[in-house]
Amino acid sequence: MSLSFISERTFDVNGLTFTAKEWGSPGYTPVIALHGWLDNAASFDLMLPYLSDMHVIALDCAGHGGSSFRSADSGYNIWQDIAEVVGVADQMGWDQFALLGHSRGAIISTLIAGAFPSRITHAALIDGYLPGIADAKGTAIQIAKSVYEANRFGAASPSFFPDFERAVQARVNGFIPLKEAAAKVLAQRGVRQHEKGFYWHTDQRLKAASQLKLTRAHIEDFFTSIVAPVILIQAEDSGFKPDAQQNETFSWIANFRLLKMPGSHHLHMEEQAEQVAAQVQNFMLPE
Repeated sequence: MSLSFISERTFDVNGLTFTAKEWGSPGYTPVIALHGWLDNAASFDLMLPYLSDMHVIALDCAGHGGSSFRSADSGYNIWQDIAEVVGVADQMGWDQFALLGHSRGAIISTLIAGAFPSRITHAALIDGYLPGIADAKGTAIQIAKSVYEANRFGAASPSFFPDFERAVQARVNGFIPLKEAAAKVLAQRGVRQHEKGFYWHTDQRLKAASQLKLTRAHIEDFFTSIVAPVILIQAEDSGFKPDAQQNETFSWIANFRLLKMPGSHHLHMEEQAEQVAAQVQNFMLPE
């Protein structure tokens, strides 16, 4: 049966409250969907109705959408999401589940699949690449940059816009360009109104540098630990281009398939939403 939106959900994990959109029906294939950087759970609104026979929790990751911002002594390193996603799965009673991740959410999905290989049945990645692979020699500089930027962005206010439409246009013309219709979908969930105007409700510290970057050895250990089948749907017109190093590292995943499709970085929210859904459906539940 095709997926329909059920309701909003909340989960309390490690002192944080996570909001989510629940799709499908209990008893079908369990899936946790993870959105990209500065997006939110509505990222999957356009493609999920084209899927069937799944029970999906589309999560607002920490610092995004309606979910809690992390405490002042914490940050937004990608490995911190691992325990939070697993905590949501535990509260759903899912010993095993699939992952559907876009961009940053795709990166997090691979880390979860490597850390908990027995729990992940499939990982479908949408235009997601590796975290920037670092040399351990740059660790001291990275820590200093992280401290500086966390302080700077932690003290920063979000940008305010005179009306909702201006907030949408800011996202259309942002760092990662987005079609207006898709931006509006994200804005319906992510934009708030304040006496100063309309603003995107995301933790400004998400823009700060990570405290540490994973090395080649770290990535190899995660990827070689993955036992679930993995598909990467790569957008041909994405602003992110894989390099030779990234192509090599994906070869560390034992059961990996690359599929290139026309479209931009947010192809699952634009004209290709149905085609992306068809590939995910066939991957997770082949006929």
